[in-house]
Amino acid sequence: MTHVIAGVLLAATVLIAPGLLLARLGGVRGWGAVSAALPLSCAVTGISEVVAAAGGWAWVPWGWAAIAGTTAVAAGVLAVIRRVCPGDWRARPDDGPRDPRARRGDLVPCAVVVACLVLAVGTLIGMGSVSTPGQSFDIVFHLNAVQAIRETGNASSFGSMAVLYQGAPTYYPTVWHGVVALLPASVTVASNIMVLVVGSLAWPLAVTGLLTEALDDDARPQNRTAVALAVVLSAATVGAPTMLLGTLSVWAYSVSVVCLPGVLVLGLRLVRVLSLTVADKGDGRTRQALLRDLLTSGLLLLGAAAGTALSHGAGAFNIAVLLAPLTVIVLVRLVRAGGRCRTMTLSVLGVLAVCVLAGAWVMRGTLALVLSYPRPGGSLLGTLGQALLDLPQYGPLASHGLPLGGTVCVLAVLAAVHVPQARPWLVAAVLALCLVVLIGGPQWWGRQIGSPWYLQKARVQPILVVPGLVLAAMGLRYLLGRHPGRRALAVLAAVVCVTALGRVPLQAALAGSVHNATQIAYGVLVTPEEASFMASAGGRLPADAVVVGAPSRGASYLWSLGGVNVVYPLRSEPTPGSAAELLARQEPDLRPGSYTCDLLHELGAEYYLKVDRSGTEWEGRQAPLRWDTALTAWPTDDMELVASASTVSLWRIASCG
Repeated sequence: MTHVIAGVLLAATVLIAPGLLLARLGGVRGWGAVSAALPLSCAVTGISEVVAAAGGWAWVPWGWAAIAGTTAVAAGVLAVIRRVCPGDWRARPDDGPRDPRARRGDLVPCAVVVACLVLAVGTLIGMGSVSTPGQSFDIVFHLNAVQAIRETGNASSFGSMAVLYQGAPTYYPTVWHGVVALLPASVTVASNIMVLVVGSLAWPLAVTGLLTEALDDDARPQNRTAVALAVVLSAATVGAPTMLLGTLSVWAYSVSVVCLPGVLVLGLRLVRVLSLTVADKGDGRTRQALLRDLLTSGLLLLGAAAGTALSHGAGAFNIAVLLAPLTVIVLVRLVRAGGRCRTMTLSVLGVLAVCVLAGAWVMRGTLALVLSYPRPGGSLLGTLGQALLDLPQYGPLASHGLPLGGTVCVLAVLAAVHVPQARPWLVAAVLALCLVVLIGGPQWWGRQIGSPWYLQKARVQPILVVPGLVLAAMGLRYLLGRHPGRRALAVLAAVVCVTALGRVPLQAALAGSVHNATQIAYGVLVTPEEASFMASAGGRLPADAVVVGAPSRGASYLWSLGGVNVVYPLRSEPTPGSAAELLARQEPDLRPGSYTCDLLHELGAEYYLKVDRSGTEWEGRQAPLRWDTALTAWPTDDMELVASASTVSLWRIASCG
């Protein structure tokens, strides 16, 4: 238990501490600084990974020093800006509440604790134990990616994953994996700790900052109460982050989603500073302070956007959708200001347009490949219902549980009708909803606009959830303003709490769908007995041993569970033309001098893992075979048995010499 608590604290520190320091130096205060800390910390981690790899420093243990150094450099830049542009301005947007009643009886911290506990309970119930390995197509990759970083010392997004693809150069965002690799626990335990921290701690903190920034402009007590209720309501959402961490198991993408509220916080701050800059008629000192705020706000927003994209590339498209209404507002205000503001704005827009067109031309091949991504269409009305009720949009649990997500929808509609300040958030929500329905609807050529999200509606659902929560908070504020009595507050609190607690079974089921061997959504890759056997395999084999086995029968878990190298670390097909790919296509001929033996020698493989679940309770629950069918039926007559347990056995391929 002690190592789990230590892992949680360390993961939270890496995800929050560097960015919080930078946000504070940039002038962001309160919950907004905590929310902004998440994407800024991801930027620090992502850059540190590249720097460490370029310097030849092993990520474990030097990643801590790299993160500290990158944070110090960024903090130094912000400190220089503060010194070069001194001054104080009484009307700065981060001065905090002017109403002394605002902090009296503030329920927001309590709401954050409640939301964290509700999410943690659902996750832990579904997970069962932090030592239970998650099982899905993507989780196999994530677990072995962490193991690869620990063994090679390279955590850079540019090339560190080549070892998983038979040495072929590849790009993959590694912020998630870099943080997990630093935690002092096994790959399985460290990964599950990260799932717990991202889903049960980072998400409520991120949402709290956004809601506070969006609603607390005048810091009236009813605003704080509305924020508190909406924070508890954030524990009821399954489209983000529970679905992403559970059945869908896109762990790297989930980090970029949790970063989105922080990016919006900094976007809102920049909009306010720009508005004040345009309207400023003060003295030189005031203008100097405004310039400082403008510069720091812009740098922080760029850093947060970079951190989101470094966490996962699709985060850039999510930012574009969510920031579109705020961007339009800023541009309209700058153009209307006239004079130099209009000229500079139009010039910058012209330069950006040229850059975008040039980039699109350079990347035309990649863009064409992305836009041709295949995935079958679905039901338009079914997708619309799932989106509005916040039901899982992937896997067998799409109709599971009570439609309690409708609470957010009702409150959002209320805000859209009665709250003028809700319009930018309504536009963002409508854009996201249209995108979800487009991707999840019937097949037609316009559907390919969703290719950056792999035409997977579940990946788009979070960018509907985020503005939906803001709208819900505004709806709660409206109701509290119309009915200020304690009775109305009690009713709203009861509705919010019932909604949050009523979603716990669904959240547990989503977590269990990749952790509980009896509930695995798409078939069991490794049984509990097999996992235990693989965890001890390292003690039975030489340090340089390499094992052949079918990934669809769990052989890939030997690397992350037991530290034993495998020929096939992923469920995806090996690189075409590689020795691994040729071996998988061969009918095994294990006589000395055979082509099979030559390939095994080239790969350095001398051991074979056989899994046979026929006649057991797992036979009908196992994952379907993919390209690796032939690997399940290698003859073991001429092999030497190393060890066995129930359905799994480990053999030495002695016949090849």
